[in-house]
Amino acid sequence: MFNLDLKVKQDTYNPLLKRKEVSLEVEHEGQGTPSRVDLRKAVASKFSTKLENVYVIDVETKTGTQNALCQIEVYDDAQTAQQTVPKYIRTRNLPPDERRQVREQEAKKEEAKPKGEKPKAAKPAEAKPEAQVAKHDESAKEAKPKTEAKPTESPKKGKEPEPK
Repeated sequence: MFNLDLKVKQDTYNPLLKRKEVSLEVEHEGQGTPSRVDLRKAVASKFSTKLENVYVIDVETKTGTQNALCQIEVYDDAQTAQQTVPKYIRTRNLPPDERRQVREQEAKKEEAKPKGEKPKAAKPAEAKPEAQVAKHDESAKEAKPKTEAKPTESPKKGKEPEPK
């Protein structure tokens, strides 16, 4: 585990979602960006809460620096966290071996789904009797007499139209 220096940049409580939304700056001199598992452990100990109540949403280290900016959510209880945190975030916050198992299980579920099935078509509309269809077509033809329309030319700018 890293020796992490955590500096709280912003700490806001969201009563609607029953969580504390925390922005941290983590200094990790001479080491790479800390893993989400290490960050969860450090934040859980800093805020005196259980590990399953802490979720790391984002970790960003700018190129050439030894500081990571982190977005972390600390929930009041694990049940609220399970309902609120998206599944992909929960998966990211697992240790690597558990994460691999979860992803393998998801892959098996995807393979088990039948592929290529077409969705069921909606009920076809009532077919019109042929006599009504034919009658409709004939009335449409009669309503539109064929006449040749002469294209009208619009006057050009700056010139008056010529008399016809």
